[in-house]
Amino acid sequence: MPNLNTQITPPRVPLTDERTGAVSREWYRWLYNIYNITGGALGITPVVNGGTGLGTIPTNGQLLIGNGTGYTLNTLGFGAGISVTNGVGTVTVANTGVLSFAGGTTGLTPAAATTGAVTLAGRLAIANGGTNATATPTAGAVAYGTGTAYAFTLAGTAGQILTSAGAGSPTWATPVVNTVSAPVTKTADFTVAVGEAWLINNKSGSTCTVTLPTASAWVGRQLIFKNMQAQTLVSASSNVVPLDSTSAGTAILLDVVGNWATMVSDGTNWVIMQAAANNNLLLE
Repeated sequence: MPNLNTQITPPRVPLTDERTGAVSREWYRWLYNIYNITGGALGITPVVNGGTGLGTIPTNGQLLIGNGTGYTLNTLGFGAGISVTNGVGTVTVANTGVLSFAGGTTGLTPAAATTGAVTLAGRLAIANGGTNATATPTAGAVAYGTGTAYAFTLAGTAGQILTSAGAGSPTWATPVVNTVSAPVTKTADFTVAVGEAWLINNKSGSTCTVTLPTASAWVGRQLIFKNMQAQTLVSASSNVVPLDSTSAGTAILLDVVGNWATMVSDGTNWVIMQAAANNNLLLE
């Protein structure tokens, strides 16, 4: 009888038992094992006998993948940023997305396993083009160098400017705006713009309402108003301190042509420092 599997040595006893005339026990077991290993005459060795249980020739790149009861022939799947190339006897897995991370004293490294987008952790050092800062700047803050790192100023209020302190931290300051602009004539309700100082009310038909700058942002700024209509001029907010009081109100000019007033910001309100009608004589 031919040896169907050289891994199993045939028994070295007679084929038949002299006492019974039947096949000997040793040859019976050998033949039974060969029968099982060759798949019960099907030619497919089952998994329990060390085979695959499959009779299919795999295509390029196919792998034996366990399915719980045996094996299935299948190829590797892939997702975003990953490619799989199946060749003759080879499987090549490649990265088609992010190739590397670099920079920072701790580097830029994935913070957690993820699919698709990559979340970066770490702090980018100045040498790698970052700020090396850990604090989140408030809206309007400015980054400045400290000599070894970057820090952030606090946000300045409207109208302030950033001033240098030499080797120290820069600070926000409120500029003093003097009366150096040309007179501006207004014919409707208006808002005082940055740089305006001399303002002429020429709105006809009704009271003119002006929105004044925020006093806290313009400490020391002067505004001079003059009437060219017999209509009052008032502030949109209760932030005007008259000549004869310390309580803020809205009145600025009387409904008299030629009435005028000078006011200065004290950081809280606009304080009227001078006021007169057109026919008043001022003595110094």
